[in-house]
Amino acid sequence: MKTSREFTQVDSWNQFIQEGKEEALSVVYAENYDLLFDYGHKFTNNIHIIEDAIQDMFINIIKYRKSIGVVKNIPGYLICAFRRQLFLDLNKQKKNVSTEQLSDGFFDYLSSPNSDVNEKEEQEFLHSVIANCVNDLTDKQKEILYLRFEREISYEEISTILQISVESCYKSIYRSIKTLKLKAENALNKAHNWGSTTEQASDIKRKSAGH
Repeated sequence: MKTSREFTQVDSWNQFIQEGKEEALSVVYAENYDLLFDYGHKFTNNIHIIEDAIQDMFINIIKYRKSIGVVKNIPGYLICAFRRQLFLDLNKQKKNVSTEQLSDGFFDYLSSPNSDVNEKEEQEFLHSVIANCVNDLTDKQKEILYLRFEREISYEEISTILQISVESCYKSIYRSIKTLKLKAENALNKAHNWGSTTEQASDIKRKSAGH
């Protein structure tokens, strides 16, 4: 069931597509800017390139409005269009890297423009465990996980965005989750055993000091 926010976005999108109302598109822009910016930050830390890619994408949407077909999921459509534009812009900056190479390239799952916020010790530990586990995945696996679970993009839309089959999406998710679960369990068990050993050593030291 769609929320009132989603209905507003769909209504605004339809107003733009059908009537060319750019003020309606500005609603869609505002609703999805953070989503697109965060996604772009997974590929590059260059804020200017990310911002320019978002702007260029919306300019193209305005330019080619009449040729845009039916859009079932607006965030999914925008991510797909933004991804293409971002890679084009990155390709201009790095002429020796092709768009095809970039599409299978670097993807930092845990990167965030707000990642400098101070975390508590326990949160930092859990974050490090997750980071180590996620970093063992391929960049394609990271991106699929991000799109599916962080942004709730459907498997069908992910297959369109990444130009792979829906079956490949399912298999990638299954293998990634299986790998993450196993690695996380091993890491946490090791940490627990190390903590128990350290605590025992401290007890022995305290008892020895008491004699």
